Amino acid sequence: MSQLANDPVFQAYIASVVVLSLNVLGLASATAVTRTSAAEVINPEDKRLNASATVVYDEGSDGTQRHRRAHRNALENIPIFMITGLLLVMVGTSLTVAASIFGVFTVARILHSICYVKGIQPFRTVAFAIGVTAQVTLLGFLVYGVFFG
Repeated sequence: MSQLANDPVFQAYIASVVVLSLNVLGLASATAVTRTSAAEVINPEDKRLNASATVVYDEGSDGTQRHRRAHRNALENIPIFMITGLLLVMVGTSLTVAASIFGVFTVARILHSICYVKGIQPFRTVAFAIGVTAQVTLLGFLVYGVFFG
């Protein structure tokens, strides 16, 4: 494992995974904080913790919903990147290619989360599109590396 840990491409991958994981955890925590601030719970038994709360299941205040949607969007996109990014590391690519793709995807996903929570358009869509483009580029390098490299 130490040889892999010393690989700069793997280090770039790990750095992006750590930042993206913190993003997902931050969105989950922000959803919970927003829900608590709005006196919302998602399960009837949770009213034991706050008797005045409203059970909202999949509804809730705009803030809760916005954080939840941003979190779900991250959960739909980030795991695919984590899998394909690791495969790219395993197939082999240059540090320049890997760091560029990993960096662009990571920054785009962080900006997307911020823009989603804050309701900033068209930047939310632009950030999403940049992230998807980075993911498609990663897939292209992966296919090239496996079948033509």
